[in-house]
Amino acid sequence: MDTSQDRIPELMKDLSNKNEEIRWAAASALARIGTAAVEPLMAALDDKDSVVRLRAAWALGQIGDKRAVGKLISMVRDGDWSVRMHATEALGTLRARSATGTLLLLLRDKNADVRRHVIAALTKIADPASVDRLGDILKDTDWRVRMGAARALAAIGNEKSRNYLKTLSSDENEYVRLIARSAGKTGDGEACKT
Repeated sequence: MDTSQDRIPELMKDLSNKNEEIRWAAASALARIGTAAVEPLMAALDDKDSVVRLRAAWALGQIGDKRAVGKLISMVRDGDWSVRMHATEALGTLRARSATGTLLLLLRDKNADVRRHVIAALTKIADPASVDRLGDILKDTDWRVRMGAARALAAIGNEKSRNYLKTLSSDENEYVRLIARSAGKTGDGEACKT
C-alpha cells in the first residue's frame, strides 16, 4: 500500500476534477493508500456531487475496510442510480452480510443496472437469507437479472436454492438455462461463482 498520506487532501480534491481521467486516477490512488483514506472517503459520500460520491464508494470497496459498511449501506438509497450501483458493488466486494436485507430491498430498483449489481453483490455475499427473494426475481423481464439471480442462487448452493434453479430449466434465455443446469450438475454453486 502507498503510504503517501500527505497526498490524501489533494487526491480528495481531484475526485471532483472536471477531467474524468483525473477523477478515476485520484480514486485509484486513494484506494492504493488504503486505510488512511477511509475516513476522508466516507466523508466524501456526503458530497453534493454524485460523481464524487460514486468514486468514493468505489474506492472504499477497493480498500476493503469494514468501517465503511454502515455508510455504504446508507448510500444504496442515494438519488443517483450510479451511486447506488457503486455502493452496492462495494458492499459485495466487502462481502458485507449485514447489508443483505438492504440489498434485497434494492432488488426492486427501477434501474436494471442497479439490480444486476445488487445481484452480483448478493452472489459474493452468498447469504442463505436471500434465497427466497432471489427466487422471486427469477421472473424479471431482464434476462441478465435472471442470469445474475441464478448465479447468486448457485453461489449459495443449498437445497432450497437448487430447487429454485430447477425452475429455470425452461427459461427463454440459453445463458440462464446453462447456469441453472451447471449448478444442478455440480450439486452446489462452485462452478457458477463470480
